[in-house]
Amino acid sequence: MRIPNKDLETILNGISDFILVISPERKIIEVNDSFLRHMNYSRENVIGKKCYEVFKEATRKSSNCDRVCPIQEVIKNKRQCQVELTRLGGDNLPRYSELTIFPIWEKNGKISMFVEISRDITRRKREEQEMTRRLEKMVEERTRQLKESHSKLLHQDKMASLGKLSSSVVHEINNPISGILNLTMLCKRIIREDFIDQKELDLFRQYLNLMETETRRISRIVSNLLVFSRQSKIELKLVNINQLIDKTLFLNSNLLKICNVNYETQLNPELPDFYGSEDQLQQVFMNLISNAAESMEDLKGGILMVTTEYSPENDHIFIIVKDTGVGIRHENLSKLFEPFFTTKKKGKGVGLGLSVAYGIIEEHGGRIYVDSKLGTGTAFKILLPLDSLQDKKNALPTSPAKRLYP
Repeated sequence: MRIPNKDLETILNGISDFILVISPERKIIEVNDSFLRHMNYSRENVIGKKCYEVFKEATRKSSNCDRVCPIQEVIKNKRQCQVELTRLGGDNLPRYSELTIFPIWEKNGKISMFVEISRDITRRKREEQEMTRRLEKMVEERTRQLKESHSKLLHQDKMASLGKLSSSVVHEINNPISGILNLTMLCKRIIREDFIDQKELDLFRQYLNLMETETRRISRIVSNLLVFSRQSKIELKLVNINQLIDKTLFLNSNLLKICNVNYETQLNPELPDFYGSEDQLQQVFMNLISNAAESMEDLKGGILMVTTEYSPENDHIFIIVKDTGVGIRHENLSKLFEPFFTTKKKGKGVGLGLSVAYGIIEEHGGRIYVDSKLGTGTAFKILLPLDSLQDKKNALPTSPAKRLYP
């Protein structure tokens, strides 16, 4: 029993989904009212025209039909096809459709027509796009907050280290100041004498030289403290790692004395310069050296060894900070780089140093290893890749640092 054309038209127009009947030559031979209302077309604009002409796709710029032609997929796979397409409506605004094309077969196996059933998902797509935009904005805001938090952690840790340093170098500064004061009084006594012979002049010059030496030493200590304490933007430049380590050891010299720690260095003179943030790298070395000194304090002293190496094969710099301190328990190794985790006594630290150091090395594209056994000491090994200078001038690398432990 065949359904009369008028009844068939009534049925099609009663369906809310959009229905098109397309010939094998891609001509539209029937369409329902839902489609016409949705696309803002009249029947005269549609019937007898090619499907891509109706959808303003003569140049295929307004749709993705050129990438996924559903009719072509039906012919190729000999079965129905479901796709999602973007098309322009009569108002020249993009419309998103989820459509399924069914082939109608003749007895001889040929396709007599295609029936396209689609539904408008424009509202859903626009809601998804709006949701994506909001999520992107939230991620952007969260990223900004994390950067601010990271900056605050850096500064907080630096201030904690600076506090320890300041109390440590007070004696280091007081000693030369006391010496300068005594030498000044001796010079004044010589000047007060009526007759000054050559011996006293030589002594006077000697006192002045000693005063100059001690004054320069104080100046170096204060200058290094000021450099370390400043809060500045990340400044990338060529850094001489060996000189930076020497400067950091000098800053910590009094802390090492207090902890009765002797230090040795094996700094490779052929070490190439590294492109990075001198301020942040010094903060890493400051943390590792001060931690090493404090770990040996309870043992009434020990030896700190700082080594630098260069691997031409991998184009990497290695910095090793090794101590003969108390070591770290195995169960604590996995938590070592977590913020606010500390094994120090109350008042000795807040557990930010290694977490900050980990973040700085990560930002420089490096890795940080730790090897420790309880009672035998700890060794931190930093790996810094010598990427091309041009790449680093564009941005710091972001490959993750590794937390490796036994």
